Amino acid sequence: MGAPGIIAAGGVFRDNWGWVRGCFHFKGGKGFAFEAELLAVIHAIDIAHHCGWRQLWLEADSTYIVRLLQTRSVEVPWRFLAASKNLDDFQFHVSHIYREGNKPTDLMANLDRNEGWWPYALDEIKLAVSLDMETHSTVRVKL
Repeated sequence: MGAPGIIAAGGVFRDNWGWVRGCFHFKGGKGFAFEAELLAVIHAIDIAHHCGWRQLWLEADSTYIVRLLQTRSVEVPWRFLAASKNLDDFQFHVSHIYREGNKPTDLMANLDRNEGWWPYALDEIKLAVSLDMETHSTVRVKL
């Protein structure tokens, strides 16, 4: 909120059918939206690596973050992205998704609850996940 302001981030892990495999939420102190997006990416990569998931398709609503990750740009403050060393362990793909199409993740980022990782869908996102699965009934591509 504001620039800079209090930042928070969240993410939702889904399988190739759209089912939730886990979700996370954390607060990052004071910073800019770019930092929240980047911290969410770092957190997602770390969680996937820890869980042993080696196929990762990251969808982000920041075109800037997507471009930086696709090119492994030197513009990224890679010191923040220590997790980038883990990217070589993945079949990794990154793409842009509009915030409106990413409602469960947006809800996770804006949770009013303690930080954490949950290996299931929280009640706060179940309806959004269900609606997303209904409107995007095509089979998702598994990398």
